[in-house]
Amino acid sequence: MFHLHVRRSRLLCLGLVACATADQREEVHPASPATTATPTVAAPAPAPTPLIPSCVDDGKPYDRAVLEERVTFLASKELDGRAPDTDGDRATRKLIADRFRCLGLTPAGRDYELPFEADGKSTANVVGYVQGSDPDVGDQIIYVGAHHDHEGKGHLGANDNASGIAGLLAIAQAVRQGEPPKRTIVFATFGGEELGMLGSYHLAAHPPEALPNDKVVQFINLDMIGTHSARGFVAAMGSLPRLASRPILDKLARKFPKISVAAGGRARGSDYEPLCKKGVPYVFFWTPDPKCYHETCDTA
Repeated sequence: MFHLHVRRSRLLCLGLVACATADQREEVHPASPATTATPTVAAPAPAPTPLIPSCVDDGKPYDRAVLEERVTFLASKELDGRAPDTDGDRATRKLIADRFRCLGLTPAGRDYELPFEADGKSTANVVGYVQGSDPDVGDQIIYVGAHHDHEGKGHLGANDNASGIAGLLAIAQAVRQGEPPKRTIVFATFGGEELGMLGSYHLAAHPPEALPNDKVVQFINLDMIGTHSARGFVAAMGSLPRLASRPILDKLARKFPKISVAAGGRARGSDYEPLCKKGVPYVFFWTPDPKCYHETCDTA
């Protein structure tokens, strides 16, 4: 998370931010009547693309052991915080892309990784989606987003934001195990968030052709959702009373009475911001972490 300043009360108080709601053709020249054409040899057929085994049904999406395993791997010393253009960054992006592939998500570009530079460092966003099935609203887009980078140099970023990536991968599997969604659901993980939301700003400025910004109707942001001391509490910022998200959240809060949900309020400094500035409403799930936020104690 990028420079989020907080102070905790029973519900939550956060700083305010102003945020508006090549076609190739081969020319063929016929042989001269006096010339005998040279027979052509057929090129060998390309090798078949190996099938990727499906992982849609390889377990329960929200299995605690799986979530713990993913957070532990993403926040391991070997990945060293997943800073842009490091081995940890590349390993993290590969894990996410491989999971998207075996879940059968459609890549947003030629592949799941959409490269860009973050302050001169080569990195990428990882984006896949499930196409909406409804004939009327199937082209409307709901984003589920989380940044995969952290600061590195011993700052491992378990809560910030290995927790959000683990949550996003669980949601993607849950969606694929259910009925096809009415609206298109995009799963996007961002690089360069800690440098100023560079990945999400790049994606908003260069949206994939299949995912135009004017079709986005909601952004769900997962950033720091695993604070141990906040067990049983989660903030759902941006879910203001008159927005479509609020009645859904209120209904869920009643369904899970052991979880205290602080709905509403504005936030600052995470990956929902670029599309919010284009008028897209957001819900930002977050748990307070005053002790270990951007400290080396943010470990699994």
